[in-house]
Amino acid sequence: MKKFMLIIIMCLTVYFGHGILNMEASDVPMHRQQVIVHSGDTLWAIASRWTEKNEDVREVLYRIQQENTLKGNAFLQPGQKIIVPVRESNEMLAQK
Repeated sequence: MKKFMLIIIMCLTVYFGHGILNMEASDVPMHRQQVIVHSGDTLWAIASRWTEKNEDVREVLYRIQQENTLKGNAFLQPGQKIIVPVRESNEMLAQK
């Protein structure tokens, strides 16, 4: 009986913990910004331009890769248009 209760408690913890993590991530309003690739641009450089101080550039890079179905070693062409999913609060960051 103790094992059964322990298993139920663990399952509930995982279930509700997963829900809290998803809720936290989904609370951030996102906006899709079209960016034109310039000569010498890399995914890392573009992600760095759109990363806020409290964000990890790797998270922004991952969002760009997912949105554009790009692999980590994707070759970007000057003039290519890509979509950068950004938080609404940093819409103007890349304008600098």
